[in-house]
Order: sequence, then structure tokens, then C-alpha cells
Amino acid sequence: MKYISWKNKYLRIPIVTLITIALFAAVSYIALYQTEFYRHSIWTFLGPSDNRFHMMRIEGLYQSILHHNYFPLVNMSFMEGLGYISNIFYSNFLIYPAAIMRLMGFTPAQTIVRFYLLMNFLTFSVAFLCFYKVQRKYWNALVFSFVYTLANYRLHDMLFRHDLGEVGAFLFLPIAVLGIYEIFYGERKRNWLFLAFGMTGIIYSHAISPILVAITIVIVMLCQLPELKLHPKRLLSLMWAIICSGLMSIGYFLPMLEQLKHTTLRLTESKSILTTGADNLLDYFNWSVNNIITKPNIGLILLIAAIAAVVGIGKVENKAVKHFAIIGAVMFVCGSKVFPWVLLSKTPFKMIQYPWRFYMIATILLAIFIATDPLHLLKGNFIKAALVMFVTLLAVSASYRMVNQLSTAMVPYSQYDKASPFSIGGGQEYLPEGADIVPLEAEPQMPTIKSGKKATISNFKRSDTRMTFNFDNAKKTVISVPVIAYYGFQAKESTGKVSKLTMNKKNNGLGEVTVSGKGKVVIDYYETHIQKASRHFSFWSFIAITIGAIFSMFNVKLDDIKKLYFKIKTKKDESTESTESTESTESTSDSSVDSENKSKE
Repeated sequence: MKYISWKNKYLRIPIVTLITIALFAAVSYIALYQTEFYRHSIWTFLGPSDNRFHMMRIEGLYQSILHHNYFPLVNMSFMEGLGYISNIFYSNFLIYPAAIMRLMGFTPAQTIVRFYLLMNFLTFSVAFLCFYKVQRKYWNALVFSFVYTLANYRLHDMLFRHDLGEVGAFLFLPIAVLGIYEIFYGERKRNWLFLAFGMTGIIYSHAISPILVAITIVIVMLCQLPELKLHPKRLLSLMWAIICSGLMSIGYFLPMLEQLKHTTLRLTESKSILTTGADNLLDYFNWSVNNIITKPNIGLILLIAAIAAVVGIGKVENKAVKHFAIIGAVMFVCGSKVFPWVLLSKTPFKMIQYPWRFYMIATILLAIFIATDPLHLLKGNFIKAALVMFVTLLAVSASYRMVNQLSTAMVPYSQYDKASPFSIGGGQEYLPEGADIVPLEAEPQMPTIKSGKKATISNFKRSDTRMTFNFDNAKKTVISVPVIAYYGFQAKESTGKVSKLTMNKKNNGLGEVTVSGKGKVVIDYYETHIQKASRHFSFWSFIAITIGAIFSMFNVKLDDIKKLYFKIKTKKDESTESTESTESTESTSDSSVDSENKSKE
């Protein structure tokens, strides 16, 4: 009977695992039902919203894969084929699963709702596992997973703003914070790789979120200065994490820097909105209390946690939990106008854009405070289960009220499926300096003669980044081509007298070539040496670091590998010598037999 007892871990663990997986899947669906599934509609503001921007990113990757371009750097689905170099600044890493769904035959609407389901489920799972890694208490890990995944700010990102970049960052943030904990408070020797992998995932998900994590690391370092003086090797672990993350992220940073070197984009000229992007602290407080997800806030549960952390911080014994709670509470306050953001408006910090982005960090740090329960308020599993249910109800209630307050934003799947190629985001950051989307929308999408002798243009074709057309009877004729001439576009396969492709900044960054006589213009995007080399370098760095992590997990050292290699080599040499000896013996035996036979004859 003991083999079927609940105390038997070989029975209990698989059952609990299956129940947990089913719970995460069910709540992932429930949290999205009102906004993504109800009446086969999606609650969203169509037009130049983040929703349409990210959906066009997915569509562009899908179309590129159809053309066997598996790592596109320019999204040619934007602006009806004029192209948008968003892929260099917004990595496609996170949206490959969505593009695969499109390849499987799902419509854009079906794809996005399934992708949201996947992101919810993965965030539940990753958050649970990361917390359980430190504190092996099932119910505490479950509380953290629910409080974090269903937090107001994350729901604001997913259901209201539809910001896939930050939603992806939320997926990898628990891994990064686990690494931060291990480096500064825990077992640094093996577990600093969590920060390396987590930070790399965040970098490839959202360009701004790594800045927030870096600021958090600096603050934690300041909090742990006494510990770092006693154990300076913790800084060595941090350095290794930074180096490994940097190696794996070269494929993101180098192509971006190369493009910025050769092309002046609007993002480099944009004005700071740090000051205007912040709201009053009282507003954030009210939005949190009222459980509103149409505005950025931390929500009721985390607000209570922030207040409890400040009031009861003296009773918190765990140093890491104490620091995390205070940092989370301070970030909630500083995300408002209370902090003098005007002092940082002309510094690199302006890239953060909106101070309330710090609520991402506040969310996870305060969720850790709740789940660890340092004030011993969640006594017993029943209380924890009730909190899990309450958090779920708050999420469902918030989405229900958002839908009902503006029901006209419910867009049927059929309407959502219609492409919106000029939805390039409100900031239009990746257009060339001086470019304007309004005249770009009016472009004829055909090569046009700008100056010089009138020539004949014929047989225009385009496929993904490649376009071709014939010209005849030209003499220093300047032709504008329907593509934004980002660095990487060239006309090097053209025939006849065709100049290099140049960007006309006075014509919204469109490309131009000067032709004479008769020939054929062939324009395509060619991956630069830096783009190709950095991508390969990051990939092989990831493979090498992953193998190293596996070896570390099983306590396999370099000396062990060398010993195994020499052992195999010795056995091989012995086997070879044995074979040669056998062959020599057989040869000698054969020679003796031949000799005897000759003697008899």
C-alpha cells in the first residue's frame, strides 16, 4: 500500500506537476477571455498603436520566412514594402513562435491570442520555478507566480498597451532577478549564469528594459557594500555574468550600432519625455487602489505590500527580502512626479521615456516580498490559496471593467486580420531623420524619375527585400526607388550604367540611383559582415556557455574532461596495439606454415 500512498514522492510529484500545469493553462485562458476570446473579438485600439506595430512585426517575419529569409533585418511588410528597420532595434527572437503559428495557417487574430496564451503560461511557469529554486515551498512559489504574472502593470502592458516587448521582458525578468539574488546574497559560484541568461533574454525582448535591470543591479550593489567588502568575489561573479551576457548579445548590439553609425534616425534626435511622461503619485495610488489596468500602476495587492514593507521593515530578517521590498517601494514613488526627472531629461536616461516603466521592477520585487511572507501574514496554505484566488478575481474584474467601459474597442477577428502597414509606432523612431510618414503613405510604390532625361522604366518586380526593373533610353537619369535606403541596401547586381544606391534625405529617406543608357536595376538588402559575424558569434557563445552551464550543473570540471579524453585515447591506443600484435602473430604463423609446406615439397 505504501507505493500508492500520497507520501510517495514518485506518485506525488508527477500529480502535483500536472495539476500545476493545468492550473497555469486554465488561468492563462481565464485572464485573457474578456479581452481576446469573448465574441471572437480583441479589445484594442487599432491604428498607430503598439498592437498593430507588433502584429506587423509578426507579419513581416512570417512573410520573410516564406521567402526563405530566416533572419530578416528589415521588415518589408511595413509601409507597403518601403521597409522599416525595426528588426535591428526590436529583435525578432521573441516573436518566432508567433510567426510559426502564421506558417501553420492561423490568421493574425488567432495567432496573437494564442501567442498571448503562450506568454501567460510561460510567465507563470518561469516565475514559479525561479522562486522555488530559492525557497522550496510550493504554495509560496505559487503565490509569487500569480501575484507577478497577474500584476496590474503586466496586464496593462499586455491587454491595454499590447506591448509585446515588455511582455517578453516580464518572461525573462524572474531569471535575471534570481541571478541578482544569487550573486549578491546567495550561492554566487554556480548561479551567476541566471543573470547572464535572464539579462540576454530581456535584451532580445525589449531595448529599454535592460536599462531598468542595470539600474536595479547598481542599487543592490550599494545596499550590499558591506557584504561586498567582506566577499569581493561576488563582484567577480557579476563581471562574469556581464561578460557572458555581452557575448551572447553582440548579435543585437553591433548591428544596431553599425546602422546608427551610417544612418541618422529619428530616435537619435527625439526630445526627452521623461518629465511629461510622469504623473502625480496620488494618481498612481488611486489607480492601484481601484484596480485599473488602463493606466500604469502596481495594483492593489502590491500597493498594500509596499505600505507593509515600509511600516514593518524592521521585522524583516532576510536581508535580500528587506532590500528588495524597500527598492520596490521606492521605485513606486519615484515613478511619479515626486522624483525630479527634469534633472535627467538630457542624459542617456531619457531613453527610458516613461518613468512608470520602473513599475516593472517594483512589481517583481514587491511580489517577492509577498511570497516570502517575512511578516508572517500568510499563515497556512488555505490563506495562500485564498490569495491566489483573490489575485485571479482582481485580474478578471480589471479586464471586465476595461472592456465594458469602452466596448467600442472590441474588434472582431475579421477586422483585426486586416493589415495596417503604416502602423510603425507612435514615435516612428526608426525612420531616417527628417522623414515623415504622411508623404510616405502617398508614395506610388513604383520607381519614379526625379531628374535628368526621361527614360523608359519597365518590368518592375519586387519580392521581400529584392526589387528589379529595366530601364532604357536614359542619360544621367535619377530614379527614386520605393524603398527606404537603410545601410545594407545596395544595387551591386545591376547591369548597365547604374550608380550606387543612395539615401535622399530630402525625399523621406527613399533610395535613388542614377542610370544611363540601357540596363537593369537590381536592389536588395545584403547582410553586412558585422551583422553576419556578430550573429554567428552570439549563437556559438550561447552554445558554449550553455554547455559550460550543464558541466557546472553536474560538477564536471575541465580536468575531468581531460582525464576522460586521455583514458579513451589510451584505450584506443591499446586496442590498436592489440590489433597490430594479432595481425603480426597471424602473419608469422602464416609464414611458418608456408615454410613447412616448402620443406615437405
